[in-house]
Amino acid sequence: MDNEDIMSRFKDKKEDPGFLVARGRFSEDSKESISNEKEHRSKLSNAIFMSIMNHGYANIRAVGTRAIANAVRSITIATERCKKRDICLYWDSEIDKGNLGPLRDPSHVQDVTAYVFKLQHFKDSHKPQD
Repeated sequence: MDNEDIMSRFKDKKEDPGFLVARGRFSEDSKESISNEKEHRSKLSNAIFMSIMNHGYANIRAVGTRAIANAVRSITIATERCKKRDICLYWDSEIDKGNLGPLRDPSHVQDVTAYVFKLQHFKDSHKPQD
């Protein structure tokens, strides 16, 4: 599959089956926050892995420093899981200025600057050497 075919599979955010959101803000209690962030990263890395397996790509949107950090950590975990199946990931990131729409409460600021991490996969012709 060439790059043009892969890029044509990216859909509008409303109908994109590979669209995922990285969170960054959790409760103020540090122990609970650490636990919630760890659980979120685990769920996000699983969702990334399943999106790669089912659709061949994933788009992760992150707003804020902690969300970006959680996205990168989750991508790293998903990459390791994919390696076990001889699937290599490559990704690109872009800045997306726009409206989060239903992801935000109407009373919040609607226009945001988000980072979007676009992951795609390819089969490696040989197993990676450890």
